[in-house]
Amino acid sequence: MLRDGEHVHVGTAGHAHRFPRGLYSALRSFRERAPGLEGVERPEQVEKRAGPIPVGGVLPRIASPAGLLVGDAAGAVSPLTAGGLDPCLRLSGHAAEILDAALRAGRPAELEAYDGHALRARFRKRLLLRKGLDGLRTPALATSAFAVLRTPPGRALARRILFGNGSFPLP
Repeated sequence: MLRDGEHVHVGTAGHAHRFPRGLYSALRSFRERAPGLEGVERPEQVEKRAGPIPVGGVLPRIASPAGLLVGDAAGAVSPLTAGGLDPCLRLSGHAAEILDAALRAGRPAELEAYDGHALRARFRKRLLLRKGLDGLRTPALATSAFAVLRTPPGRALARRILFGNGSFPLP
């Protein structure tokens, strides 16, 4: 939740199958009882500017002669945090390099280097960590996991995965 003094931005996250009444229903429910908003006037009209964020890693097919997918459209978000700005910028730079090579060579086949399968191979460990996080279904387990992340090895691991140059690996 982000509160900038004039607006409040809220969101929900998770796999769709965990929201039996749907993602938008979960967002409405959260908006009605969001912590930290006690006493905040709730407008009748609420602007909705987003949709579900993929957390399963880069899609296998992100290129065709008709175009390239980048950012959220390509699934280029952190499998752990669903953060997308850094992965979007990195993948956009990679896409620009591939497009430049294809245009200079005059061969659309150069676009084959923009391959989601190759990117997915670099995400195996992160996807395994995502599955591990998905298994944390109780507050006690989540608290324990965060306690581990507060240890020196846990902090080093989190720093490398979440904030290091390898946070979104390119081929």
